[in-house]
Amino acid sequence: MFFTRFFALFFLFASFGIVTSVPSSAASAVEKRQDAADIETVLSTLKGSTDSILPQITSIGQSGNASAATVTPLINELNTALNTASSSLTSLQTSSRKARRQSDTEIAELIAEIVTDIADALETLLDDAAAIPGLGSLLSGIDSSLAEVLTGLETLLAGVLTLVATLLVNVAGLLESLAFGLTLAALGL
Repeated sequence: MFFTRFFALFFLFASFGIVTSVPSSAASAVEKRQDAADIETVLSTLKGSTDSILPQITSIGQSGNASAATVTPLINELNTALNTASSSLTSLQTSSRKARRQSDTEIAELIAEIVTDIADALETLLDDAAAIPGLGSLLSGIDSSLAEVLTGLETLLAGVLTLVATLLVNVAGLLESLAFGLTLAALGL
């Protein structure tokens, strides 16, 4: 008899402990919204950086006066912006955060726009490739950094690159002409 009371009391406390240790769905939803906001902030910051760098690259490429001296600092600046975004996404990964599914589409559209803008701007340099001796290695660095951003994004939002790839089908040829093999592989194109 004593054992049954003891067992019932033990079971009650154990059940209470399990119930209180499970996080509430409201707190989880708030955290997921915050995580999506964190990812969007990283990508918006990257977009702001690319929006200031890429028009300069496009202008130089369209003028026909591209040279290593004029292009290299801008491409290095673009590479730095991509590396910063990649590092920021990695810091979000280490906290084991996952974002809401509803935000996947907006994030996919934003990263697709960034990739398209980068490809369009760098494409203007291809006609002057002979005047820029190190252009191949500069583009290779951008490809590597962009692939890291995409990989970090896929780690945080599994399946988002499928959406991005769908949005970038028309840009795949341009990415191929830029020899962005790592980026194409990350996108599955």
